[in-house]
Amino acid sequence: MKTPLVFSMSPKGDEIARHVAQLLGSPVHFLGPGRGMAGDMVREAYGARAPIIGVCAVGHLIRLIGPEIGEKIDEPPVLAVSADGKIAVPLLGSHRGANALARWIADMMRGTAAITSFSDTLYEFSLEDPPPGYVVATPELVKPAMAALLKGEKLRVEGPSGWLELAGYPVAADGSVPLVVSATLQETEGLLVHPKTLVAGLGCTGAAEADEVIELIETTLSEHRLAPQALAALATFDTRKAHPALLAAADHFGVPLRTFARRDLEKERGKLETPSDIVDAATGLAGICEAAALKAGRLLVPKQTSSQATCAIGQAPGPIDIAKFGKPAKI
Repeated sequence: MKTPLVFSMSPKGDEIARHVAQLLGSPVHFLGPGRGMAGDMVREAYGARAPIIGVCAVGHLIRLIGPEIGEKIDEPPVLAVSADGKIAVPLLGSHRGANALARWIADMMRGTAAITSFSDTLYEFSLEDPPPGYVVATPELVKPAMAALLKGEKLRVEGPSGWLELAGYPVAADGSVPLVVSATLQETEGLLVHPKTLVAGLGCTGAAEADEVIELIETTLSEHRLAPQALAALATFDTRKAHPALLAAADHFGVPLRTFARRDLEKERGKLETPSDIVDAATGLAGICEAAALKAGRLLVPKQTSSQATCAIGQAPGPIDIAKFGKPAKI
């Protein structure tokens, strides 16, 4: 996500704007009479398609954007928040993150998210904006699917459907709107959603280069028909937490690199498919990549090798909560 523009148009809203900006890791701007002009700043952010959160009146924020408002499909999230933080109103980009931001701010302030988009008044979330841990691989099919559901049709789900039913979606075995929930690459006529259930366990030598590690992961996923979007994390032994190649690979796939201590990986010794006496002698572990992958749940793809790296794929039964998975790598 691009750095959001967070601003307040009066001293009464400064504290709310400061709090929102701090939690988003964004700068905060105090604007309005005698404090600075907001128009150019807001229009520049809108043109860059950056999220905009203004602690100001709805009408004022709309006028600040003015004629810059473009096509719905290309608009960024734009929210107006009341000066007391009790009301968060998504104005634009409701299914591009605005509704989710409004709910987040409302929960934080114990207020109300004024959601007005029709699908979100029926369901907890739109399929255009699924909850964390799910990625829609066929976004072009979302609108016709949502239109069919709003006409009273039902989803026919292949794969786990509980997360959809809990959100209020109608699911039936004879539903007319097909939806596949899978970590694999598939050709389907309906919606394809990838749950982020995969972990690439990695081992490498000190000489491993980023390109080699990235190619090994891509080849492993491709040969087993696994979707890169289903990757939740890369995982390794904590002695490799600052390895440049692994950090670069994590950045390439847009996922975190998580690490595990020796005692945690040793617990997986009995489940390894390709233990190595050489690795055991060098590290005290019979295997690193498979052990790291197994921390997800089950070993889906055993150890694959390149000249300086190894990769295995583990899979969890549901989307992985990264905050509870290993420890973050540290540079």
